[in-house]
Amino acid sequence: MHRCEVILRNSLALVVLSSTICLLGCAARRIANDYVFGVTGIVTTRDETPLQDADVTLDVNGPVYEGINLVRTRHLLTNNTGGFVFGYISHQRGVKYTISVRKEGFEPEAVSGAAPPDGSHTIRLKKVTERDKARQ
Repeated sequence: MHRCEVILRNSLALVVLSSTICLLGCAARRIANDYVFGVTGIVTTRDETPLQDADVTLDVNGPVYEGINLVRTRHLLTNNTGGFVFGYISHQRGVKYTISVRKEGFEPEAVSGAAPPDGSHTIRLKKVTERDKARQ
């Protein structure tokens, strides 16, 4: 083979390889749609006083991941402003979830939603009265 033919053949192989890599990269980007699955909120009393250390449980009904680990249930305690944040990723929009909140001296509360796009909640807990305690 002549030197020109070798150069032409190598150049052609390089163009084919580059095109293939580009097409595979473009296809991969179309397949992988990651969404931020974020559920945030604040837990307060009925008179809007923030509740620190309320136990917040997130139950997920769909494909939500923390890194590569599938998330089904997560617990955390609210911070000093009554706030909580659950942040993960999902390959779907509108993954359904339920949040349950418990705090000693208050009636438990649960809310449901779907995220993304919006998973922001204000949860107001009602104090347990002496009459409520007697019924239990």
